[in-house]
Amino acid sequence: MRYIQLPLFLAALVHAVNTVAVLEIVPSGEMDLKLSEYRHLTDELRTIARETLPQGSYAVLTRDNIISLLPPESEEAQCLAESCAVEIGRAIGAEYITQGFVGSFGGMLTLTVELYESMSGHLLGSFVTESRDVMGLLKTMREKAPGLFKKIPKPSTDKKLAVDSKSAELPKKIDPQVGDVEKKGSNSFWVALALDAVGTGLLVYGYMQHSTAVDEHKKYSDLDVSASRQDFGKAWKSVDDAKSSRNISFAAGGVLLAAGIGVHIWF
Repeated sequence: MRYIQLPLFLAALVHAVNTVAVLEIVPSGEMDLKLSEYRHLTDELRTIARETLPQGSYAVLTRDNIISLLPPESEEAQCLAESCAVEIGRAIGAEYITQGFVGSFGGMLTLTVELYESMSGHLLGSFVTESRDVMGLLKTMREKAPGLFKKIPKPSTDKKLAVDSKSAELPKKIDPQVGDVEKKGSNSFWVALALDAVGTGLLVYGYMQHSTAVDEHKKYSDLDVSASRQDFGKAWKSVDDAKSSRNISFAAGGVLLAAGIGVHIWF
């Protein structure tokens, strides 16, 4: 039973994901739209983000999430209605953030949505759409928003452990010519024990790195918005390094434990 519970425990540990914040869509001037219409556009944009981004790799923050992560008297909280995207993204620790504006041009309603990388402040992409009414904006947003969110890079895998598929295969039975059944069982026991020990050690180290990643992410979120881009870069590199070490340790530990369990069962 303990071997069945272990993979569930590991799955519960690997839960940290990248965050995407979708700020409220706001008017760029005096508009006749109702508050409920702005909120519906924003909620639809969040839904598109959740459906477009890989599940398990990204979490899309809700309206309440964003508000709760900002100190009530902070400058970011005061400019939330103005969609100060990059500053808010850094303050709440979101890797990516969008802001949207409804305006008017030539007697038409316009909707502009921009996507930023919070740490660098780089604009990853944007789209502008026009319509005679809010329903037209909603329709064209549904067409263009998925392409915008696809500009968000996939989670980096270059630092993760490249595990040879052959190494994950269960060991084959010992050649009968090597010895009798008793000797074969003894050898397999020590092999399985070694795999279990190394795998457990890597998992423990991975859990330590997970705690480090959480601490480093808190330090990153606590940085003052006046800090330089270099300071934000160093702080995020510490978070990224800890996450990479955690993922490598969990991956290697899981493979070795699976191999150890396979040896126990096989022999």
